[in-house]
Amino acid sequence: MTIGAVLAARRGERGLTIDQVASATRIRAEHLRALEADEPERLVATVYAKGYLRTYARYLGLDPEPLVELLGSPAQQPGRAFDLGLIARRPRLVLTAPAAAAVGLALLAGAFGFYAWRQIEADQRTATIVPTGQQTQAIPPATPVPSPSPQPRPIVVGVRVTDAVWLNVIVDGKSQYTDSGKILPAGSEVYFTGVDVKITSGKADATLISIDGRPMGALGTGVATREFSSQTSP
Repeated sequence: MTIGAVLAARRGERGLTIDQVASATRIRAEHLRALEADEPERLVATVYAKGYLRTYARYLGLDPEPLVELLGSPAQQPGRAFDLGLIARRPRLVLTAPAAAAVGLALLAGAFGFYAWRQIEADQRTATIVPTGQQTQAIPPATPVPSPSPQPRPIVVGVRVTDAVWLNVIVDGKSQYTDSGKILPAGSEVYFTGVDVKITSGKADATLISIDGRPMGALGTGVATREFSSQTSP
């Protein structure tokens, strides 16, 4: 497999579309298509191609380093054997955009708290030296700095139907089908990635749900609507 074939195969295994990956990774869809087409020269520069490749591979659960080493090298030729299983065996920590924002806010809050503590300590040392007969002015306690709320993370909701089922799906406020929904044939399996995923099924007992690969059972009975997010999902 080439680099692009490895990426496309892994994305297909997870049931993701290019647009869903672009929304989750903040990489333009045309850049993702260029990587899957083994055409990194369509990007602005090689350094951008390597950065996009690392982010894309990590999102798919692959080890990005072997892929990055091959990018632009003579070894990256069509038909070259590439073991997808070996790449997937070395999981790495993926720092998503919401997680990076939460870390930044936590560091900022910590720096502000340290500065406030140093100021209070300095004021206390100054207040201990007071001329005789003068009243020492009490120092008001510092107002505690609240910790920033963690940002929500995207989840992958899998849907498998055991019968022909009418389905309507809204991901982060955007309808994934037309306003009238879509009828899926029996045995169909689709995946949706987002912070908030709302699913309505005409046959809830024939609609099986999984969250990030964990089976959750049937959506319900009859016509049912359920909403899933990282805060509400186990």
